Amino acid sequence: NTVDPFVLFDKYGADATRWYLVTNSPPWRPTLFDEEGLLEVQRKFFGTLLNTYSFFALYANIDKFENDKPSVPLSKREEIDRWILSKLNSLVENNIKLMDDYEVTKAARAISDFTIDHLSNWYVRRCRRRFWKSEMNENKLAAYQTLYECLVTISKLIAPFAPFLAEELFQNLNSVTKSEKIESVHLTDLPEKGETDKELEQKMDVAQHVVYLVRAIRAKSNLKVRQPLKKLTVVVEKNMKSALSKMKDVILEEVN
Repeated sequence: NTVDPFVLFDKYGADATRWYLVTNSPPWRPTLFDEEGLLEVQRKFFGTLLNTYSFFALYANIDKFENDKPSVPLSKREEIDRWILSKLNSLVENNIKLMDDYEVTKAARAISDFTIDHLSNWYVRRCRRRFWKSEMNENKLAAYQTLYECLVTISKLIAPFAPFLAEELFQNLNSVTKSEKIESVHLTDLPEKGETDKELEQKMDVAQHVVYLVRAIRAKSNLKVRQPLKKLTVVVEKNMKSALSKMKDVILEEVN
């Protein structure tokens, strides 16, 4: 049976339907439509992005953050700020290349992976306490500025695929800060690639990989995260030992 696209638009929204079709398989390949897959896209990517924005908006409203203070220099930001911004700039560089090559499926998937795995599940989760602090110091301001930059950039990157959500996200952010004198996200320039730190990205990638593996082993062995591990042995290639050692504290904190 054929699926009426207008029924899907009414039920799930045009953006979610379009995002599912783009990320599920390349446009030139026949697609077996799966409504469960569309639901998963709506829940995982759109839900995660909206929850991340809601988290930012909640505390930004409390602290009256309007992005009107001078930008905290990168050298004075925490390592995790520098890491997520480097990841963001790598995403922008990769996205432009993929779109130029008409690899729209890979481009959209890269945005989804960044939003879910790096921005939400790692950066925001590990930085929550910085937003909870009562005083607005340089460290807290850096966290706001970093998360704001990520959200605005994502709104621009998703605009070709999810124009309505992109516009709403951009308007909600820019209407307060007035950072860009542009009426619509669809009139902005593409984000430009900024500074990247591949060594820092590699270090954090190692830490994330170890943490995800340990969590999977915990789940398989029915060991709750709150139950401390007495010992953890990680086998890595020789060229990864230094990165693993430098991220030791992050890993131990994450896996308890």
